Amino acid sequence: MNNAIFTSLMSKLFNKKKPQPTCSECLQSLQLLIDGEATMAEEKYYMKHMDECIPCYEFYSLEKTVKEVIQKKIEKREVPAALVQTIKEKIYLRVE
Repeated sequence: MNNAIFTSLMSKLFNKKKPQPTCSECLQSLQLLIDGEATMAEEKYYMKHMDECIPCYEFYSLEKTVKEVIQKKIEKREVPAALVQTIKEKIYLRVE
């Protein structure tokens, strides 16, 4: 076997690339990406798809923007301890 054929065969055996995710797979994992709960490998895998798929990227971008706007608009207030206690007591009474 000549060297070029051997090199080609070895390259095919050991340089197999992962298949690209489908749009459906990408959209199902979108929330993990937006919430920062995806692993680095998952993020890289799906971001590669979105680099090449405009509809998936646009949907991702829209969802991420909506989440950011909501987080900025929500007013965070400290809840009085007495209110928290009252709510817990009412929940406890319903459970019994």
